[in-house]
Amino acid sequence: MSPTLTRRRWLAAGSAAAATAAVSATSGLAAARPAPGTASPLPPPFPPDVFRERQSRLRAAAKTRGIDAVFITPSTNLNYAANLAIGRSERLTALLLFTDGPAVLVTPLFEADNHRRDAVVDDVVTWREDEDAFAAAAKALGRTKALGIEGSTAWDTGTRIVAASGAAARDAGSICDALRMVKSDAEQEMIRDAARRTSLAIEATHRRLARGMTESEVSDALEQEFQKQGVKGGGLVQFGPSAALPHGGPGDRRLAAGDVVLIDAGCRVRGYTSDVTRSVAFGAPSDELRKVYAAVDRAQRAGIDALRAGAVPQDVDRAARRVIEDAGYGAYFTHRLGHGLGMDGHEHPYLVGGNQTPLTAGNTVTIEPGIYIPGRLGVRIEDDYAVRAGAPPASLSARPAELAVLEA
Repeated sequence: MSPTLTRRRWLAAGSAAAATAAVSATSGLAAARPAPGTASPLPPPFPPDVFRERQSRLRAAAKTRGIDAVFITPSTNLNYAANLAIGRSERLTALLLFTDGPAVLVTPLFEADNHRRDAVVDDVVTWREDEDAFAAAAKALGRTKALGIEGSTAWDTGTRIVAASGAAARDAGSICDALRMVKSDAEQEMIRDAARRTSLAIEATHRRLARGMTESEVSDALEQEFQKQGVKGGGLVQFGPSAALPHGGPGDRRLAAGDVVLIDAGCRVRGYTSDVTRSVAFGAPSDELRKVYAAVDRAQRAGIDALRAGAVPQDVDRAARRVIEDAGYGAYFTHRLGHGLGMDGHEHPYLVGGNQTPLTAGNTVTIEPGIYIPGRLGVRIEDDYAVRAGAPPASLSARPAELAVLEA
């Protein structure tokens, strides 16, 4: 689940600094854990050929829709297509990907050398501060008639480039979504690496828990543990009744014996995200906590069992939800079962009622059932999986075996 407070802050910061990368096939959950306080090296970056191949696939998909060029401003789609991970500003920077031509980056003159260092493009068109950036982009587009606008493009930017170029706007967001939904083995390994670091950071944070600590203090400790793993990361930290708020942020509640401790966390590794939630007992758990945890655990197993290539996302959600309903907690499972993840913390496909588009091999998703009883407690177990053809899903995070009980 994507928390809206601390998690949003680190995701935004990571997106601006991240660069896509590959990881060796031998890395992942089976790799030896580093000694406490040390981090294993980050996987190496993808070579330029990976981005050239992505551009070729984007061109082919756009051409089938009658699009002459695709317009992509700073976003995870720009990072995906051209290895350029930068934030948006009032100054126009955009990739012009011609379906029968080059990949051209339009950027301010003073930033051109920085972008030439990283971006995988064929040419760079610059504009000066006293020039009209959209006129420069329109000139580069030439006689483009149908311009595909990437889905996250700001409305003002999209309307201005269409007005300046005279091209007809077309939707390119669905093209990017369709390609990015299917992750290569190397992309899956990147998520696995991020999930491994996330699990280590959560475990280390658990070891630092003490009575009287506030949720905010533990949240700070979690961020410190991510730093020890060599990445920027963070997440939600919720104790006892606070854990019944699925999107609640860390506050001033103090940890007491018998509390459930819910930590929903993630990080970026070379631009790819993880999303892992652990619910543990601080001190002896109540019978209610044990019962709720057992129901969530069974629901997650049911969701994992239903996750197959060709399965309908709605049915995967229903498989897990049915378990919680049968346990008598149906009214307390208030969100979808899961979401896709990759270069965005939330992306297609979504495991939710109403989504009947079959899953395909290479989809990477979370399975995160939860039970949230207002004023009492909340439990969520969340892990990351990759859909495979003709086989059970591949685990990208180390699923807990049972309710962990920490010494209070």
